[in-house]
Amino acid sequence: MKCPPLLLRLGIGRRRFPVWLPLFLLWPVAAAVIIVLAPLVLLAALILLPLGWGKSVLLSGLMFFGVLCALRGLEVNVNLGNRLVQISFK
Repeated sequence: MKCPPLLLRLGIGRRRFPVWLPLFLLWPVAAAVIIVLAPLVLLAALILLPLGWGKSVLLSGLMFFGVLCALRGLEVNVNLGNRLVQISFK
């Protein structure tokens, strides 16, 4: 099973040190939001079930989590002249 990224490294400019942002501190907040929104998602799925969208609504959370887990290991380097932006998910 894949794990979501735990750290985000953000570097702007060539001479500045990168900033490490701990993403694992956001997971408890995200879990609380998911628990609060779960009844609304179930209600939306029941309403949209006759239209054929109910299953998609229920699986959208799992798909979002899969995309989030796929971010682990992603590195983006943008170089524009003398400016550099680096984003890395660890």
